[in-house]
Amino acid sequence: MENIMINENNKKNIETFGELINLSDYSFIENLNSDPDAKHNGDNKYPREVFSGHYVPVSPTAIKEPIYISHSKNFFKELGFSENLLKSDDFIKLFSGDMSNISNLKQNQGWATGYALSIYGREYYAQCPFQTGNGYGDGRAISVLEAVINNKRWEFQLKGGGKTPYCRGADGRAVLRSSVREFLAQEHMHSLGIPTSRSLTLFTSKKEQVSRPWFKEKSLSYEPEVMIEEDVAITTRVASSFLRVGQIELFGRRARKK
Repeated sequence: MENIMINENNKKNIETFGELINLSDYSFIENLNSDPDAKHNGDNKYPREVFSGHYVPVSPTAIKEPIYISHSKNFFKELGFSENLLKSDDFIKLFSGDMSNISNLKQNQGWATGYALSIYGREYYAQCPFQTGNGYGDGRAISVLEAVINNKRWEFQLKGGGKTPYCRGADGRAVLRSSVREFLAQEHMHSLGIPTSRSLTLFTSKKEQVSRPWFKEKSLSYEPEVMIEEDVAITTRVASSFLRVGQIELFGRRARKK
């Protein structure tokens, strides 16, 4: 107990957005290779095959006039984040997908990664629009920040941040309904002691809607029956890294094809 108290007392609190950005450390994109076919300005938002590189630089698509929904008070406390960060225009812009004109931001683009898909050891290609596996990846998840906070590395990723080359023809958006579910599920799993990514913030917009399949009132159908318009949302999920087994496997498949 004494050691925990000492560690808590030594924790550096982050009061301002500038203090957060000063802790940024982009080890992933600084030490690995970008897709050589990508546009350098981050305008890589259209579905295509990605043949090489560890990531694709992508500028998120901001939601219009973001409205605060929630943040994880427990995770803020663990990170040492002040609640005052929620009043920072730059903090709100970054975690609602707007990386333009943010003061002191060391990287003004995010990044998305590809992966190989296997289920129970069987390689899958059918859901790839190109039938090659070169279209699998983060279709609407874009990492926007990597930082070392109180001696621990964290990667901050927007879910619903817009299209990437891996979007497979979809709109790159998440809706408020599913974003609330993910936000709550992550924090609940953590509270149960199950290793998981964490929820940081959740923003929505009343100025942008997208169509999603849903059910008629009092429906007993197993499958959705109608299309409805829903408000878009962006939730920020955080983990020490979003590297996955499929990203390692992807390079094995690429080497095998040569």
